[in-house]
Amino acid sequence: MKRHGSLLALVAAALLIAPLSACAANPSSIGDTGGGRPASESTAESGAPLDASQKMTDSAPEAGQSVIQNGDLTIVVADPTKSADRVTAVAEKLGGYVESQTISKASGSDPASASLSLRVPSAKVDEAFDALAEVGNVTSQNRSATDVTAQHVDLKARVAALEDSVTRLKELMSGAATTGELIEAETALSQRQQELDGLKAQLKALEDQVDEATIWVSLTTDSVIPGGPSNFWDGLLAGIASLGAAGAGALVVLGILLPWLVLGGIIALIVIAIVRSRRRAKTRRGEAQPTAIPPAEHTTPTTENM
Repeated sequence: MKRHGSLLALVAAALLIAPLSACAANPSSIGDTGGGRPASESTAESGAPLDASQKMTDSAPEAGQSVIQNGDLTIVVADPTKSADRVTAVAEKLGGYVESQTISKASGSDPASASLSLRVPSAKVDEAFDALAEVGNVTSQNRSATDVTAQHVDLKARVAALEDSVTRLKELMSGAATTGELIEAETALSQRQQELDGLKAQLKALEDQVDEATIWVSLTTDSVIPGGPSNFWDGLLAGIASLGAAGAGALVVLGILLPWLVLGGIIALIVIAIVRSRRRAKTRRGEAQPTAIPPAEHTTPTTENM
């Protein structure tokens, strides 16, 4: 009984030590999470690329600091498809890769375009923006940095505490004297292992975001007419498409007006019928009245002198 009681006490202690160790390892997680720095830093610009003084090298992460960097660019190019290949080459040259890519061909009044999501090492973000600026005319770009040092430290501490708890539970299992003690230890170990796997997945995802920055690149073409086609062929296709759109619009208008036209025709027929009936009635009344005979003229005979 004493051995059984001591084993239960050790299991309970193992279950309690892990969360207490995690909290004690990072007391700053309850309160200020910025570590003396703003939670996020961002810069934005429209037109030319950022000057050296505006780049984020002056706010590079310090030793032991965990920062997630993101950015996006809008670039006007002549051919989005070829430019997408150049953007891919830039990412691969810097040791990164293209996470996703979408290319849209010109259709009617919609010009060709492409969008790419790049992952590049965080230490080479400035190089990536400089290289991407050479692909075409940068019309806008945004950059942001989020300090996640407190969250990173907290996850690492919780993972370490759970690993210690799992190790102790395995030791308790090896010294279990009865089946009940073994089952109880296995249940606690399974719960701790599940929590440990989840925290390790969160930690890996966070570290991936810290190690590799995400850059969204949007490639568009410049149009001769603002908002219109960029060349003769696109303009011709847009004109043909507009004919179909005009025909479809005319059919829609006809469908809207048709009930009103039918109603107006019915009203017009009723009015015409009433007018004709009144004219016929007047004509009949005129024919029914007798025609008055004018009186004969009275003439006085004259006597001619012989």
